[in-house]
Amino acid sequence: MAEQKINIPKLGIFLGGIAALAAGLLAWVSTSTTDAIQANLQKKTNTALEQVLPAFDNAPGEETVVINSAEGWPVKFYIAKKDGKIVGYAGEVITPEGFSGDVTVMAGLETDGTIRTVIVTANSETPGLGTSVTDRKVQKTLANLLKGKKPSAGLPPNVYLDWYSGKKAGSERWPIVKDGEKINGKTGATITSRAVDGAIFAVSRTAIDHLDDLRQEPKK
Repeated sequence: MAEQKINIPKLGIFLGGIAALAAGLLAWVSTSTTDAIQANLQKKTNTALEQVLPAFDNAPGEETVVINSAEGWPVKFYIAKKDGKIVGYAGEVITPEGFSGDVTVMAGLETDGTIRTVIVTANSETPGLGTSVTDRKVQKTLANLLKGKKPSAGLPPNVYLDWYSGKKAGSERWPIVKDGEKINGKTGATITSRAVDGAIFAVSRTAIDHLDDLRQEPKK
């Protein structure tokens, strides 16, 4: 039986066509996925801004200023306005000091750098320990369920994050307090507590040090 010869040129063209088709499909999927991811990230950012800022009528996501903190972390400031007047700032920073890696913190600020509200927008901390410091979750109790009581509207409380409301960064970070009526640190999650503390300090301190920069018209 005669040995069948392989047509190398035709095989090469066929394989090249398959590779080109696969590359095209991958590029299409990548573009579609990227657009969806960006849209979801923007939606998440807009929601976070509404949670930490006073009422505004501009688009803070389009009016931003990036300033490096003393720690060398870029802090992204969103400028909130109402009737053309600045009513507050939201500063977002990523700290690498978390127990399990980066922790992203957003703090809403008054126009003088005083902290209004703090939320953690991204983290990979230990569930039940680190996340107790970072997460704001509606607490559902059996008593409330039996009474048919619905969760209150607004941002869910977090005793560790709410500790910072009304405070203003000084020359040094706030100490971690683990007991007493007011606390900003959780036993067993000291590293996470310090990471969040440092991030909030960086946002407030950087704003205070650069108020003139923030009051200027940001680049769109």
